[in-house]
Amino acid sequence: MHGGEVFVSDNIPQGSVFTFTLPIIELGESTEFIYEDEPSEACIDGLNECKPAASPVLLLVDDNRDFCEFMADSLSDDYIVLTAENGQEALEVLKNTDINIVVSDVMMPVMDGTELCRQMKTNIHWSHIPIILLTARTAEESKIEGLELGADDYITKPFNFNVLKLRIHKFIEWTEKCHYAFSQKVDISPSEITITSLDEQLMEKAIQIVEKHLTDSDFSVEILSELLGLSRSHLYKKLMCITGKGPAEFIRIVRLKRGRQLLEKSQMQIAEVAYAVGFNSPKRFTQNFRNEFGISPSEYLRSLK
Repeated sequence: MHGGEVFVSDNIPQGSVFTFTLPIIELGESTEFIYEDEPSEACIDGLNECKPAASPVLLLVDDNRDFCEFMADSLSDDYIVLTAENGQEALEVLKNTDINIVVSDVMMPVMDGTELCRQMKTNIHWSHIPIILLTARTAEESKIEGLELGADDYITKPFNFNVLKLRIHKFIEWTEKCHYAFSQKVDISPSEITITSLDEQLMEKAIQIVEKHLTDSDFSVEILSELLGLSRSHLYKKLMCITGKGPAEFIRIVRLKRGRQLLEKSQMQIAEVAYAVGFNSPKRFTQNFRNEFGISPSEYLRSLK
């Protein structure tokens, strides 16, 4: 709200250290504070979301402890690696930790990798997470079964470690490209930034809801969460993973994209466009437009001529 930042770090051996930074602003008679539509989303419903991950978090699922230790050590330079011995343990980790990608063996006791994959891809809270299945079974039927359940990749054991590492990197890179595409492309198809039909349907519905309430300046994250049937914290996690933006930013970007379209295709004045896409004033629209696209609405109009 005030342009500051909040950081959380471990305080070994116990507890946490909170660091708050606020800019010093010299006040004058003409000073005007411009507030965001929503409070900061960095600390929604718990501390997990306040703590920035230094590296992507990878969950490795395999009942072979030696294999897990070797893989965790080999990948630790690039990823925070968590391990689980079977699918049931993996689900518990998923419930309590934000995971970027899962690499799982297929043949495991208690719950195998195929069932883990099925549960992940049919649960809206985890369906966006890429999962790579590893198997010693070479039968095409097993690969087809895993892929039909939504596995994003399938690698046969024994495998080249560098190949697995490259595929993990490609999934992380693809996610980052989706975040960029969502911000930059005026019209973004949900299918371009999602990997499951569940996520595609969620994104389609989220965009439709925001557009339906486009002129309503009081439309909030709480309303969006309620209409989508997700808690605010779950919505935050989901949108951050798919678009790289929290709910308030997501609403704002949809408004700004539609505003940019109106500037291109209509004869409306900038002030008219600002109110048409739900901003309380042309000044706020101009500031947010510049922050998002690096150019003011008037400069953007001149660039179209």
